[in-house]
Amino acid sequence: MGKNIGIVAFAFGVPDTIRSNWLLAQIASEKARGYGVPVYTQLDIRIQPGIEVEHTPEGSGSPPPTLRIARGAVKWAQRKGFRALWIVAAKPHIWRAQRDVERAVRESGAQIEVYVLREMEEYSENYWYCPDSTQERVRSREAWNKRERILKFMPFFIYKRIAS
Repeated sequence: MGKNIGIVAFAFGVPDTIRSNWLLAQIASEKARGYGVPVYTQLDIRIQPGIEVEHTPEGSGSPPPTLRIARGAVKWAQRKGFRALWIVAAKPHIWRAQRDVERAVRESGAQIEVYVLREMEEYSENYWYCPDSTQERVRSREAWNKRERILKFMPFFIYKRIAS
């Protein structure tokens, strides 16, 4: 089963020690180990030792946008010959992570199915916001929604320009 699947895990804030990123790393690591599949992720998601992991390119202190991670994950999946990508993302971030991965798949012309792992749904939306994150937008629901509402209703051709 695992030969055709990869996991793409999106961070939710910075650094890797905040509660949300720790939980995302645990979920991705447990699934990866359980199914024998690799992970594509960001530096702020610390995957457990012994699991194959590839990190998306990013500058110091400058996490990449969701769409750039999605495109990198799709290229990685194509190189590896995967037929499916499983998404791990914080509950408030799931809709955009899924949309961006699906768009990246379409842009590439790849035949890759996209699924969202449901373990993140077990936690309330408020669980994911971390006041100790260095990224202000993930410190509270209000901060997140202020930015996210704009991104949700922005035409994708504009979003692509700012998120690339």
